[in-house]
Amino acid sequence: MVHRLQHIADLVAICGLHGVETVVISPGSRNAPLINAFYRKFGNACISIVDERSAGYVALGIARYTRHPVVIICTSGTAVLNYSPAIAEAYYQRIPMIVITADRPAEWIDQQDNQTIRQKNVYQNFIKKSISLPERTVGEKELISLRRDMQECIQLASIASMGPVHINAPLYEPLYEELPVEGSDIGILTEKKVSGKVLPRTFITQWKEAKKILIVHGQDFPDESRTRAMQALSADPRVVIIAENIANSAIGKMIRNPELMLARTKKEQLDIPDLLIYAGGQVVSKRLKELLRSWKIVGSWRIGRDSYDMDTFRQGNRYLRIEPGIVYTILAKHISKADNPTNFKRSWLSASMHVSAESVSAFADLPFSDLSAVYALMEQLPDDLIIELGNSSAIRYSQLLPDVVKAVYYSNRGVSGIDGCLSAAVGTALSTEKPTLVILGDLSFVYDSNALWNRRLPKNIKIVVLNNSGGGIFDLIPGPADSDAFNDFFIARHPVNLQKLAETFYLDYFCVRTKQDLVSVIPEFLGRKVRPVMLEVVTDRKKNKDAFFAVLKGICS
Repeated sequence: MVHRLQHIADLVAICGLHGVETVVISPGSRNAPLINAFYRKFGNACISIVDERSAGYVALGIARYTRHPVVIICTSGTAVLNYSPAIAEAYYQRIPMIVITADRPAEWIDQQDNQTIRQKNVYQNFIKKSISLPERTVGEKELISLRRDMQECIQLASIASMGPVHINAPLYEPLYEELPVEGSDIGILTEKKVSGKVLPRTFITQWKEAKKILIVHGQDFPDESRTRAMQALSADPRVVIIAENIANSAIGKMIRNPELMLARTKKEQLDIPDLLIYAGGQVVSKRLKELLRSWKIVGSWRIGRDSYDMDTFRQGNRYLRIEPGIVYTILAKHISKADNPTNFKRSWLSASMHVSAESVSAFADLPFSDLSAVYALMEQLPDDLIIELGNSSAIRYSQLLPDVVKAVYYSNRGVSGIDGCLSAAVGTALSTEKPTLVILGDLSFVYDSNALWNRRLPKNIKIVVLNNSGGGIFDLIPGPADSDAFNDFFIARHPVNLQKLAETFYLDYFCVRTKQDLVSVIPEFLGRKVRPVMLEVVTDRKKNKDAFFAVLKGICS
């Protein structure tokens, strides 16, 4: 006779077969069978995070760094909804997560029973696949079919276009009975291979015939083979490559700061490409998006294993659903043999180098501000570390600064919300012994401060909070400042004492209000290894705004 919870025991075994190494669990009662089953198998690889919203982002940070699927488990009801922001971010960043939600029996839905909502397909707009398990295992035939359904769902998290999947598990009481052992005959499904290393003839022909080629590579994970291929392509005299810091593809002869370059370069000075290739995730630069959308480019291709069609730059592009690294490697065999760069390449690279050189020399003249503080910090950073950039102003500042060459850059740019910047960084720091530096604003920090509510808060995380008394990004974009509601409803000033918050979670704490204090404290801040550490940088909003636009417009000196 099959135990009624055999499918739960087998679900745990299937997760292990598909590469799960970490399980993030939020407490509850309805999910008790899931907690007990996963803890029995994974033990100390289970991490307890009470706040489900934070738990989702911690799991995202772990999966993003390790590239292994991470399981998250919660109880029924609103706990399920609190996962939504992290799942949406994982979907648009292609991060493998297996979301397992406990549920109440179907007959109690819409009957005013506690913690009971409609959970089937609750994430339908931003999930790769969602299944709902039966409330009990009935027989061997059903169990065989159920194992296949669970395997097919879980497998989707990690193949082709990675992303989150959802398994909803309705559970009857009793919830605390002894669980069966996992099935001994569970085999792993043969992975469906994604074919495609032969590029279409049309694409190769356009590449060979093009005189002016622009490659834009958006946010991506570190990949040495892809970076080597991009380095080879950068030698082609027809090719200009744009890749911001979050593309994690630092090479020579490329444009890393398109927002800064385009802020100081007239559109007419730049030649229009006749072939555009776009890969990776989002680009931060709004000016780059607007420029490319204003042009009509003869040939445009989107490459990558996306789950959906996208035409970011409004070029009516064609699609090549092959990993960018593979495409770049093949294209590197078709590099032009010409000796000198084209006028197209020369105009783009000279504009970038000129603007970058000017800007670096100007940072020393900036007043103490968010931007000058981030620059001073970046100057003293070691190469081999991880930098997590908060959304809003923090990531925009980083786009104006020279890179920390060997650093890995992460940011929640799938959806670009502020809600899990710190939690995702905690997940990253839990996955590595490297120093993990997160730079974010005060609103992002306070909003996600439950990220620090973690018994395993890693010692290698270093938090820089740019405290400009509210949402400083709204000083940097046109529109909000003209509203009567600006201070209370855009900037959203807050009364939170960040030192007290840091002390609540036993963080080492520093605070600076001048450039001299910042420069002197950075070595000690970076050198702390016993406990997590936080540096609060208190700045003036007006000076922040002035410094930002001074750098963009080139009027620092």
